[in-house]
Amino acid sequence: MQHLLEKRYTLYVSNDCTQCPNVVDYLKRKDIDCLVINVDDEGDSPPQRAFIFPVLYKNDEPLAYGLDIIEHFQLHANRP
Repeated sequence: MQHLLEKRYTLYVSNDCTQCPNVVDYLKRKDIDCLVINVDDEGDSPPQRAFIFPVLYKNDEPLAYGLDIIEHFQLHANRP
């Protein structure tokens, strides 16, 4: 039986965001597989309109905003 591949996390960041570098640094230090998209540089936008950055999505559903993203990964051991 074939298993469907689970989508990985996607983090949307902005150039004017003060918390974005902290979250990106945390993901790198913890070696968390996450696609990082800068909405200002790359022209992509989140699946749903976002007013706060950074915003973490999985399967096109928002999971956490701001520094709560770090807490999300600290509390959930089932990360990829």
